[in-house]
Amino acid sequence: EDYFLQYPCLIVEVLSPSTETIDRREKWLNYQTISTLEEYILVSQNTMKVEIFRKDNNSNWQKEILTEGDTLEINSINFNLTITDIYEDIF
Repeated sequence: EDYFLQYPCLIVEVLSPSTETIDRREKWLNYQTISTLEEYILVSQNTMKVEIFRKDNNSNWQKEILTEGDTLEINSINFNLTITDIYEDIF
């Protein structure tokens, strides 16, 4: 239990070619069963692209795609940052 949280509100994954399929399918299906999870974020490794899945008031998941110039609003932890900041010194 030193390495994980049992009741997460946010999960962030950095996609890589070797894990992207697992992150998008198997992990995402399992993550949707976590009652405390409010947001799931996928960060592309090869392009300035962030996908965020948010649970709405009806427990449905809504997807938003963000790119350069957009701001990522992480409501579950009350934190904002620009996509450019995420990729600083990478592109």
